[in-house]
Amino acid sequence: MMPRLDFLKKFVMVFMINSVFFFSQNVYGGESEKEVFLKGVAYGQQGNYDAAIKAFTKAIELKPDFTEAYFNRGLAYYAEEKKDKALGDFNRALKIRPTLAEAYFYRANIYDSKHDLDRALPDYTKALEIVPDLAPAYSARGILYFKKGDFDRALSDFNKALEIRSASASSADYYLRGKTYSSKNIFDKAITDYNKAIEMDPRNVDAYCDRGWAYQGMGNLRKAVLDDTKAIELDPKYSWAYYDRALASFRLEEFESALSDYKKAVELNPKGAANAYQEFIKRKSPSKDPQAGKTAQAIKDVLKPPPAWQKLTGKIRGKK
Repeated sequence: MMPRLDFLKKFVMVFMINSVFFFSQNVYGGESEKEVFLKGVAYGQQGNYDAAIKAFTKAIELKPDFTEAYFNRGLAYYAEEKKDKALGDFNRALKIRPTLAEAYFYRANIYDSKHDLDRALPDYTKALEIVPDLAPAYSARGILYFKKGDFDRALSDFNKALEIRSASASSADYYLRGKTYSSKNIFDKAITDYNKAIEMDPRNVDAYCDRGWAYQGMGNLRKAVLDDTKAIELDPKYSWAYYDRALASFRLEEFESALSDYKKAVELNPKGAANAYQEFIKRKSPSKDPQAGKTAQAIKDVLKPPPAWQKLTGKIRGKK
């Protein structure tokens, strides 16, 4: 399957947003810092993060070891995508209270967003040691394992997240598990999960596209084309659906459609061309149709790596 890890950012954010909450219970200290803190909570819940940050800062001035104020200010910074400031506040909160699972969770996500997976992983794990039923942490850690190519551990975490969420599971939960099954070439189970994801969210464009890829893996090219076409209807700029439909069309000997889709895919997402080139070389079926060879060469020309990449691979292969 073509590596399309950029989709993971979207799903991490889904789980993070759905798990955001502002502590407002068990707040200790003088009445003044409580009042200021609770104002910050109200501002945060309203989405007025600047006002929330000011209130939490005031609460910290009044009570310098105010764990909840540091954590909540970190959440507000996180919501504003000021991740370095958020990281600083989560660190301060954890220094005061090392058992604050949610702070490990959000700190892990910041490390993850900075591609520091080696720091993110132990923080997700620590959060789960403290709160074993923290479903968003299983989902986020599963995504991290997926990015590392550890599909077995990813699958285990997605299963656990689904077990915990049960009836409240989302389309994203089933999609992610389906994605993992597909990466393990377990296409029947992948399709079952994609079906559920689409049932829960009929506009889940990723699920349509990846179900189409799973159908390709099973050799059901007509269904693959139908799913990719649906994905394109939902999002006409969804490049991977064009790449996938192009390959399926070529394998169906619908050469004109294949070439047209590859051109559109490269126009939308030039960076995907190198991966699409490898998939095309690997998966294109032999054909007696004389048009197949001409179209294949035209597709290779569309997808061909840039000169710098060709020069690099030439050196690796011992060419001048």
